[in-house]
Amino acid sequence: MDWLIGVVLVLVGAVLGFFVAKYVYVDKEKSSKDSQKEQTLKDVVIQQSLNHVAESRKIAEQLEKQCQVLTQNLDNYESSLSLLNTDVQSNNVSFFGDHASPFLQNKEQKVKREKDSADVQPLDFSNQSSGLFSGSDDVQPEKQSK
Repeated sequence: MDWLIGVVLVLVGAVLGFFVAKYVYVDKEKSSKDSQKEQTLKDVVIQQSLNHVAESRKIAEQLEKQCQVLTQNLDNYESSLSLLNTDVQSNNVSFFGDHASPFLQNKEQKVKREKDSADVQPLDFSNQSSGLFSGSDDVQPEKQSK
């Protein structure tokens, strides 16, 4: 009977050990899966942030290029204004005066057209050759009946 109590205690210990080991192993497995998920999530966030930084740098470079072009255009405009200003100052005595010169420079040039008389009568495109465009005074237009 002593040996039966020993066997029962071994079996009870084995069953308890099995469940304890299972609980500990599952708990470690869950923690390893959770840490793996967290690491994957961190990797994704890092990759997205690197992409965002790269795109932001490209946009910043484009803005810098546009600013340089704008600055160059402003410098060109300013230099053209200074050249115009020196031209105006060098011509202290103008022929038409200070007020009339800009008016004459900006005045529109109207093109005069020569009035031509047509030597040829326009073609008659009416239905029954009414003679409307024939050029003779004897033919009267026909009245249309309703």
